[in-house]
Amino acid sequence: MIFWTVLTDTPLHTILLVEEDGVLIRVKYLDSTPTASRVQEFTGAPGEDIYQQDTPFLNAVEAQLREYFNRDRTRFDLPFRYRGTDFQQQVWDVIASVPFGEHVTYGEIGQRIDRPKAARAIGNACGRNPIPIIVPCHRVLGSGGALGGYSSGLDKKRWLLQLENISFD
Repeated sequence: MIFWTVLTDTPLHTILLVEEDGVLIRVKYLDSTPTASRVQEFTGAPGEDIYQQDTPFLNAVEAQLREYFNRDRTRFDLPFRYRGTDFQQQVWDVIASVPFGEHVTYGEIGQRIDRPKAARAIGNACGRNPIPIIVPCHRVLGSGGALGGYSSGLDKKRWLLQLENISFD
């Protein structure tokens, strides 16, 4: 079963959290409160298996996010699962290992996964990250500290980088 909840009063506006079997599978920035059918689109799950409900796990995710936003947490302690191609998962694994307050470049990710010329594909994988903030794709910068992109908007990326005191151009 899939459960979801929405955080509406965060520094980054509305955030959707989705849990499947006690594991975080989706974090999504939203402009408004979603319907069950929209959550179904985000997850690909059958509608009858999706419930808008606070669960102890989703409450823990919310608590950890709020601690992070308040600079009281620098590392998330949550089980999560992402679905993607082998390449995307390699990229996301590298991103997930980047500590709070540090950054990595697209080129460095390419070196770590033995794909040194795949910067554009790495950028695309970052844009498809299903669990932003927890898998911190905002910590990925271009060479020389260039901001690069962020699928949810550069304003959110700037805010997250500033929260962590990460310098960027």
